[in-house]
Amino acid sequence: MAKKVKMGTPKIRLPRKIKAGEIFEVRVKIRFASSTGLKAVDEAKGIFGRDKPAVYLKKMDVIYEGKPITEYFMTSATSPDPLIRFKMRADKEGPLKIVFTNSYEESKEVTKNIKFSG
Repeated sequence: MAKKVKMGTPKIRLPRKIKAGEIFEVRVKIRFASSTGLKAVDEAKGIFGRDKPAVYLKKMDVIYEGKPITEYFMTSATSPDPLIRFKMRADKEGPLKIVFTNSYEESKEVTKNIKFSG
């Protein structure tokens, strides 16, 4: 059996100033050594074969105010240690939770409160 890859603790970065109703960018980063599991069989011909099982981040759920607002489905082509950016709008102050699930169905989550300024 392939060696399990540890998931790091995700980190969320929000803008310093967020205004109610305005669109802002969320950045989330997680340490995870994704692998396609492929290896070159014949480099000259560009032939690859499965060397070991693929290990990757499979899904990212975004939950705001306790309600799911979006989900991202990923593949083994997702880069290791990804930095993912997306835009959202917040009408109320409240918790933003991101949950990552890997190909072993293990998950890690992080929560940060959205607070308005200005």
